[in-house]
Amino acid sequence: MSLKEAAEKFQKFCSVYNEEADCFPVLFELKWPDGFRCPRCNHPLFYLISTRRIPLYECRSCHTQTSLIAGTIMEGSRTPLHRWFQAIFLHAQPRCVNARQLSEAIHVTYKTAWLICHKIRRAMAARESNRLLSGIVRVSDSVYCKRMVPSFDWHQQEQPLLIGASDASDGTPDTIVIKLQSKAPLKDKYDCPDTAPFIRAHVHPDDATNVIVTRKYGRDMNKKLVWMGYDVTWWIGRTFLGIGPKHLQAYLDQFCYYYNRGRSTLYVQLLADCIHSSRITYPELTKTAGGSRSNRLTRAARQQSLKLG
Repeated sequence: MSLKEAAEKFQKFCSVYNEEADCFPVLFELKWPDGFRCPRCNHPLFYLISTRRIPLYECRSCHTQTSLIAGTIMEGSRTPLHRWFQAIFLHAQPRCVNARQLSEAIHVTYKTAWLICHKIRRAMAARESNRLLSGIVRVSDSVYCKRMVPSFDWHQQEQPLLIGASDASDGTPDTIVIKLQSKAPLKDKYDCPDTAPFIRAHVHPDDATNVIVTRKYGRDMNKKLVWMGYDVTWWIGRTFLGIGPKHLQAYLDQFCYYYNRGRSTLYVQLLADCIHSSRITYPELTKTAGGSRSNRLTRAARQQSLKLG
């Protein structure tokens, strides 16, 4: 799809979801596909409270109030719902989107766009966390951001990976799992991470004893799995201009989410996954305590300390 076609497709989508009220019926249907159910007592009847920006649904039995975005990645967000829908739509497109592009496309600040992107990735990761590889399963080590340098030492940007895949009928990788590994226990970049924890966590117990494990080099190398490390490096580099290790696993999960699903219905799947995934806050994403302040002195305090010192 050309850039022009992608832009026209996005504009058409925006014309359908142009304000928050346009999103309410879709959210209701995906949140309660079998009709309203009280989150506390499971009662099917409700009173509609429409005086709020986003309607509230009050249970007729226990009078618990809930909203369409409670328990979703959008909970607590002040960003209008149609902006969220547009962001999810752009994440479901073949070219994907980074935070800067999203900021410009849906007219929010970069910080808001960055947080939205990571919340969507969180929903993808949550969906992928339940996946177990089965059937003929192959596992290989690989490298993210591999550098062609004649050295046994890890380059700062290089990160060890373990990649697992279930075979399709033609022998190609059908379903994949990619997990970032720690460099700490590895002697050098030619050492292999321990595959046992990976197999226990991501392979169905019935097939765990028959996993085919290969290395990223040598005669028995599985080129399809090893080169998948290069594919994910290229994708992250093209879309996000490279990622450091702190948030790398979120992007690896995003790559797997795309690979394991058909693109034709991806938007509907992703929207449903975002609705059924809990939110994550900015402090949780950045691993900082909520409301904490920097230990650095303010300019006035530094000047005062210099005078006293």
